[in-house]
Amino acid sequence: MDTPKEPPRRSHFPWRFLIACILLAFLIAAGAGVWFINRLFAPPESRTIADRFEEYIPTVGPADGILETATASIPESFTRSDSDWLFNVIPLGTTVSEIRVPAVYRYHVRIYDPWKVTVQGQVCIVTAPQFNPSLPPAIDTAKMEKSTSEGWGRFNGQENLDALERDITEELTRRADDHTHRDYVREACRQSIAQFVKKWLLKEDLWRDDRFHQIIVLFPEEAPATFDQFQGRPTITLDGTRN
Repeated sequence: MDTPKEPPRRSHFPWRFLIACILLAFLIAAGAGVWFINRLFAPPESRTIADRFEEYIPTVGPADGILETATASIPESFTRSDSDWLFNVIPLGTTVSEIRVPAVYRYHVRIYDPWKVTVQGQVCIVTAPQFNPSLPPAIDTAKMEKSTSEGWGRFNGQENLDALERDITEELTRRADDHTHRDYVREACRQSIAQFVKKWLLKEDLWRDDRFHQIIVLFPEEAPATFDQFQGRPTITLDGTRN
């Protein structure tokens, strides 16, 4: 007696799995869309101060990314001495050349370098990028003064003076980055950045009595362990007081 054969099974397309995947993708896309719209159109109060400042930077940044913070004209002097001996026994004297010239130093911050913006009550605390010299410094050649004196047995005054003049640019570049010149322009750089931050706060309608009325600007090497170290030392205030 023949055993009846089972009818062949028909393959079923996984419609339920496909529908679940489509629904999941839709929910993910919808959630991402809602997040983006909320982020884009959220009221200012729902975003942190740091977020708002970070969004502001690209709208005002110069094409080269450089924000000039200070310019200083400083009279500089340079000296070069050259001595010689006859047979290493008889001194032939020393040629001494000197150049005096006003040097113009410019300093800047790179606006797209990291900034840190924090809040303490109604004080906006900004740690700015490090300010650096714009190189090479310039000199006012019209006001350059030169002098040279030769030893009794020397005849190289002009040669010594020319060598000194060739070295001026390298020496100015070194001086622009030393502690003396940096400290000379530090407060001017601080004030420039404070005005930059104030402009942003005005744009956001946050520079007023009931929001922010003080700005403290710090540079990376000045960042305090605690805010208390800088209390009472605002860079600028709403009433125009400066540090």
